[in-house]
Amino acid sequence: MNKNRVEAFIDAIIAIVLTVLILEIKVPEQPSLTLFFNEWRIAFSYLMTFILVMFSWYIQHQMFVSVKQIKLGGFIGISLWLFVLSFLPITTSFVGRFPNYWGAELIYIVQNLLWLLTAQLMSYLIQRDNPNVAEINNFRKRQAGPFMVIANICWVLIAMVGIFFVPVIGMLTPVVTVLIQVVSNKIASYRLLHNGEH
Repeated sequence: MNKNRVEAFIDAIIAIVLTVLILEIKVPEQPSLTLFFNEWRIAFSYLMTFILVMFSWYIQHQMFVSVKQIKLGGFIGISLWLFVLSFLPITTSFVGRFPNYWGAELIYIVQNLLWLLTAQLMSYLIQRDNPNVAEINNFRKRQAGPFMVIANICWVLIAMVGIFFVPVIGMLTPVVTVLIQVVSNKIASYRLLHNGEH
């Protein structure tokens, strides 16, 4: 399968998702700053999701630089990742409208975890399609290492308990995921450097 077409398809889906996300922030019916700023919860949930989507897009783009081919397995992984991504506008809107409802926070947390797990599956399948590309192997060690997965699952468990005490904690999941990703990358890069791998 043509790598450039797949990248263009991913870019188009991400652009559509971000467009739908911003459309959830409504302009007030009357000229009122109070009404305008009443939308802050939805704007905050949009910001959190935007950070996650853009960071994930950047990571995905970094991986695709080294990709030589995409077979059916890799395409299925990409499709699952995009499928879960396409639900972000719904869960983001729900948590933005009802930030103090534990159910909305729970759905948001679980959807973020599913997206992370499908990203892991996607990178694994793409690596399997490109077994002799050292850059992809190193990329997966940096971006999809065990620290990242375990730390995110720990955060999800903490957040699932925390939402019953401070419901809005669930909305922080995207930022925590990005921070975990950065730390995971640093740890894996350090190990690769000290093990003599490049």
